[in-house]
Amino acid sequence: MERMPKTPHHLAALTFVESHEIKAKSWSPFVMKTFLTVPCALAGLLSATALFAQTPVNQYQPATYRPGATYFAEPPAPAKLWGQPTTNVSYSKNQDSALEPIPGDKSYLDALEGKGQAPEAKPAELPPPAMPSLDGTPIDSSFSSSCCEGNYSGPGTAVYGDCCVPCSQWFAYGGGLIMNRDLEKEVWLSNDSLDYSRQLMGTHDAGMDWTGGYEVRLGKYFAASGWAVEGRFWALRDTTDFSITNAGLAGQLDTPLDVNFQGLSYDNGVSLQNATAYFNNAMIHRLRRSSDFYNVELNFFQNPNLYACTSGASNFSVGVLGGLRYFRFAEGMSFSSDTVDTVFDGNPNEINYNIDVANNLIGPQVGFLGSLNHGAWNVSLGTKLGLYGNAITHHSQVYGSAGNAIVDNVASPNNGREFDLNGSRSRISFLGELDLSTSYRLFQNFTITGGYRAVAVSGVALSADQIPQNFEDFAIIEHTQAASDLILHGAYFGAEFVW
Repeated sequence: MERMPKTPHHLAALTFVESHEIKAKSWSPFVMKTFLTVPCALAGLLSATALFAQTPVNQYQPATYRPGATYFAEPPAPAKLWGQPTTNVSYSKNQDSALEPIPGDKSYLDALEGKGQAPEAKPAELPPPAMPSLDGTPIDSSFSSSCCEGNYSGPGTAVYGDCCVPCSQWFAYGGGLIMNRDLEKEVWLSNDSLDYSRQLMGTHDAGMDWTGGYEVRLGKYFAASGWAVEGRFWALRDTTDFSITNAGLAGQLDTPLDVNFQGLSYDNGVSLQNATAYFNNAMIHRLRRSSDFYNVELNFFQNPNLYACTSGASNFSVGVLGGLRYFRFAEGMSFSSDTVDTVFDGNPNEINYNIDVANNLIGPQVGFLGSLNHGAWNVSLGTKLGLYGNAITHHSQVYGSAGNAIVDNVASPNNGREFDLNGSRSRISFLGELDLSTSYRLFQNFTITGGYRAVAVSGVALSADQIPQNFEDFAIIEHTQAASDLILHGAYFGAEFVW
């Protein structure tokens, strides 16, 4: 490239530079240090100022906020929000209207000044950890002590309170019974001597009628397993009288047993006569019968719905039962005759034929319990069946106020013996029970109950079965007859209290 010619100006400038070249070399170190130090100091000062005073950009403020507006607030300073200016801000009526905040800033300004600031949220309380069981799984909190204090645990209806599934607790029941029994094959005891087809009195005439009794139960329910243990006792006692006189008869008041009584004699203190002389041609015949029932049980049973409740849905469950039972059935019969008058006052002319039997059953039993719950209502169906040893006792006697009747027959091996006999035997008997009940829970700890119960027993001794064909045959009489059946049935009602 061609070089341009030097002009006078170029020569002057060149001369000036050359004249000052030596001076510049002597000042160059100082000038270089100055040019390097001053910019560095200024840069550091600007960086520090920006660090402490620069206003950060608010990435979350509304689009209507004007960054140029400044507001001066009186102390105390509000809490500083993340991403907001650190300068205290406020506004007043004297400020320029152009700088007044728009309505959209009201919530923002209130937050800056501490107005309407929400209280500090407290961390939610966590429930305590569940206690582990022996197998390592957590124990259901529904059986906690807090629920046990109210007897129930879990959600439920107003009837049951706040809980539903009970904790372990005691329960007691008290109630009444009204029951009847079936009767044996009837044995006729009185007839009209001139009309043998007219039977006047039989064993059914004084048979057990509907009679009342009572029942009590006490037990404990173990909620964790759904099992309960219960002791139960109930009893019934009945005594019935029936009498017939000779008034209005075509003939005399006699007994069809006159042939049976042959061989027995009774001494009224005046003379020894055949027993038929005191039962035939009578002024009055009376029959008195008694029936006593006693039942004691100790049962272990499973019933998950025993104290469960629902919020309206129906729950059905089936449980099992096992236990021991003692059942006593005692029956007495007394056939009396008076040939003097119609009043039984202990006169020696009065004669009585008494039979007493007692069946004592004891043994194990098993059963099933079906339970249907619907709110406060409960319907239960239970069955029990047991095989029992039956210890039977029997006593027969013919007597009057003057003493016992005796065998007066020289041809009899029992001649001269008094008719006051005792017998006993043992056998296996079966007992079954059917129980249908309905209950309503009035309060959390109080329930009323009503139901029907039937008890059937086989292999029992009845008093009427002990009447012999021949009163001289003591061996037959002492061998107690025990081949009959018994059915006892009726209603019950009561109330249960839980604590």
